[in-house]
Amino acid sequence: MRGFLSALGFLTILRLPTGAFHGVAAPGAFAWVGLLIGAGLALVHWLSPPAIAPFVMVLYLVVITGALHLDGLCDSADALFSHRDRARKLEIMRDVHAGTMGVVAIVLVLGAKGLAFAQLQNYAALFLIPALARFGMAVAMQCLHYARSEGLAKPFYGASYRGLLFPGAVLVAISFWMLPTTLFLALMGVFVLFLGLALWWYKRIIGGVTGDMLGALCEVCEVALLLSAVVVLTW
Repeated sequence: MRGFLSALGFLTILRLPTGAFHGVAAPGAFAWVGLLIGAGLALVHWLSPPAIAPFVMVLYLVVITGALHLDGLCDSADALFSHRDRARKLEIMRDVHAGTMGVVAIVLVLGAKGLAFAQLQNYAALFLIPALARFGMAVAMQCLHYARSEGLAKPFYGASYRGLLFPGAVLVAISFWMLPTTLFLALMGVFVLFLGLALWWYKRIIGGVTGDMLGALCEVCEVALLLSAVVVLTW
């Protein structure tokens, strides 16, 4: 429970009394926080007038996360797409100013989410996709070392990979139960493929991962899964 509350306080704007922060235990609860965010997303879709539902849903994700991952996406895009060496890329990520690539990345991601929400009517997919994207961050923490000596995501390192087996199995089981078979297979395939490529690219470019890069991974993974769901369901 303390790990869940720590993850909830970090990944969302919801702040509940937790006592001490348990960063090492938090990644195992990223999936549960993602399910909570997804439940809210499905509820917002259900309550919103169809004409403005996509905008309200995008706004909900920005607000509930405090734009945390969008900030990481912006910084990562500026750094990773610059033609600089590893050390300079890490310095660029620390720059508080948004560059051209960062702005473009945010516009593309928010626009893609709005487009997906305008087409996607499957409540189960809206419920599960935020959880898969956040579980992807937890997996990345196990697969890549932290590229800085200190940073916002550093306290989350040190957990055993075994802590991810149960939430991973639960996500797969719930997805298999709630989603049509074709959509389930598509989302699982896209998730594994995207995560594998992202981790390979991160290791090649930086040799590890930072908190900003984890946030970028979450945002882009969410978009990839949403668009995949739209393609499968409207093909």
